[in-house]
Amino acid sequence: MATGRPPVTTVDFEPFLPPNMPKVYLNGALIRSGDGAVMQACQLQSEIWPLIGQITKQFPQVGCELFAEDRIYLYQASPESMQHQQMSHCEFTDFAAFRKTDVLYKANFTGQPDILRQVREACAAMLEHYAVASSTPTFLEVTQMQANKGEALRLLKHKLHARRAYAIGDSGNDLSMLQAADFAFAPANADAEILQCADCVVGRNTEDAIAQAIAQIECAAKQ
Repeated sequence: MATGRPPVTTVDFEPFLPPNMPKVYLNGALIRSGDGAVMQACQLQSEIWPLIGQITKQFPQVGCELFAEDRIYLYQASPESMQHQQMSHCEFTDFAAFRKTDVLYKANFTGQPDILRQVREACAAMLEHYAVASSTPTFLEVTQMQANKGEALRLLKHKLHARRAYAIGDSGNDLSMLQAADFAFAPANADAEILQCADCVVGRNTEDAIAQAIAQIECAAKQ
């Protein structure tokens, strides 16, 4: 399982997953083995604060969410952040309650796509030192440079001594993972850039896309 979400927002569906499944959170910033042990933790360093300050000051209409392992801090609000809070079923914590002991793994800037494009252009020199992804057009997700789903897949392939790595994904923060995989699947309703890099397109992500990908892998293994 590879997600941009923190562990606190995945507890509802994790019981339905295989108990020994490694889990990649926060776009690869936090990786846990099947038994829950931390395999990788890439925290944001203090250098992130000037970037946060510049973006939120220059673009007051842009939201800023800061992800710790057990909570999401709302540094600056936007309509898109409020929608994200409802979608994730997780009550965001006001940044006034930030604990100095908290470790941050991801910063997510939220806003309309055209505004986020301006953010990328205005802060290009600072953003080039980070891994930047967008799981939706209204998100600009920032993690440590080595914290991305592609690096997470390479790590797990090595640790598990796997001969081949398969991946399926539908949005921008999945791109590095699909590029790192030996074989990449994409749902039919994936983003355009994802469809272009996929080795195989299966059904929509609301119509058993993962099951179809697994069936193809199992069929190939029997041949």
